[in-house]
Amino acid sequence: MAVGETPSWRSVDSRAPAVTRAVALLEELARQGRPLGIAELARSLDLAKSTVANLCAALEGTRMIRRVDGRWALGHKVVELGQGFLACTDVVGEFRRAVDTCTVVSRETVLLAVLDDVEVVHLARHDGSQPVWLAGEIGKRMPAVVTAVGKAMLAALPPDDLDDRLALVRELPVLTEQSHRTFDALRGDLDDTRARGYAVDDGEHTEGVTCLAVAVPGRDTPTSVAAILLTARLTPELRVGLVSDLTALAGELSRPTRF
Repeated sequence: MAVGETPSWRSVDSRAPAVTRAVALLEELARQGRPLGIAELARSLDLAKSTVANLCAALEGTRMIRRVDGRWALGHKVVELGQGFLACTDVVGEFRRAVDTCTVVSRETVLLAVLDDVEVVHLARHDGSQPVWLAGEIGKRMPAVVTAVGKAMLAALPPDDLDDRLALVRELPVLTEQSHRTFDALRGDLDDTRARGYAVDDGEHTEGVTCLAVAVPGRDTPTSVAAILLTARLTPELRVGLVSDLTALAGELSRPTRF
């Protein structure tokens, strides 16, 4: 299914359609980031209200969702499962250890992310010593094409894989004046990323914020690390130091670990 296309879960190619629809319901609650009622969920998923009501009842029984003023929101069980994943993911622990050894980048907000089709998912965040907190919530999904972490991973893909993923993007998300408007501009940016060895988001996602990212080489799951900072702070000297540390950090994380 192409990005931007409204999904319908009435007809599901699955051995367990109810399970697939339940996962879609959880993903919709996570995507919206707020409690949703039965009618709204039914419209979003293109399912009958009775089907959605049954799914919600079953998911409530497993504590995956909870009632909030007559609507539904993700439950605490989701957090437990997420923590369970992180606990058995060596790369997260290695990231937390290695970033502390980096002289320059450890002072900034640093992200570890993976690529899922054409979205990035934040796995871990290091909070540096800067007084301004910059967003980067664990588990957050963002379009890869307007983020440095995403562009670093896209640029590192084999050409056929890159083409297949970009074919899923119906329309480029334009979030700021700096966001790419055409696929030619995006591909030119990815070419520049390969040539210099790191990706740059210079206000494409958030005005006034710059992100530098380096892809982690040799991992089966595309992975990258990035530093986020206010654009006004990024001097040429600081850029050199950040890129050097991010490259070293990516090299540390390239060693085989469990994912």
